[in-house]
Amino acid sequence: MVPEKQITPIRIKFSKVGDLMYISHLDLARTMQRIMLRSGIDIWYSEGFNPQPKIVFAVPLPVGVESECELMDIKINTPMSCEEIKERLERNFPEEMKVLDVYVPETKLKGISYIDYTINIYTQGEIYDLGLDILFLFREECRIMKKTKSGEKEINVSEYIKLLELIDPSDCITLHAIFEADGDRYLNPELFIQALRQNLGILSPDSYNEHYTIMRNKMLDSNLEEFK
Repeated sequence: MVPEKQITPIRIKFSKVGDLMYISHLDLARTMQRIMLRSGIDIWYSEGFNPQPKIVFAVPLPVGVESECELMDIKINTPMSCEEIKERLERNFPEEMKVLDVYVPETKLKGISYIDYTINIYTQGEIYDLGLDILFLFREECRIMKKTKSGEKEINVSEYIKLLELIDPSDCITLHAIFEADGDRYLNPELFIQALRQNLGILSPDSYNEHYTIMRNKMLDSNLEEFK
């Protein structure tokens, strides 16, 4: 057993885009375990009858959402530089995932308070007017049912939105949004989309004419600074 003081914490920042947005959080965790083994990185395992690798992710990414800012913490038993870890991972990451940074963290992942998103909505109708309708919708109460550990409860989505602005439209409605992400205050962007469907009647099942994309841009701390 490696003494606790010799176990080194490492944070890995990576992107997950393209078709990989459709794999679940559980599948991602399993994929990362295999990548660590193939990369020859000696990660620390928990003790007990069923030891598990010490891999901790920041706010899990919903299926169907892309990201340029995923964070994952590991602990390693054998000393290895961040540069070498990055090189080894790059050789084993799938095509639509990229290692963006590897470093020793000075913060805990629970310090994430907000997430910055870009949301593109492709829909029929006057794009600029619909964009203004979206902004207006969330200026007041916009209530929707949210699943929690204790069951469903009604929430006001507007209370979970720190920032929502319309970017000059081209062929779609483009929104820059910052949603809360701290524990029970986490707003899944899919709830935002659900609110649009229920209140504005856009984004019908006809995915050929109406669809959307969501990109996570940055994790943010309580001061709206990029989380490291």
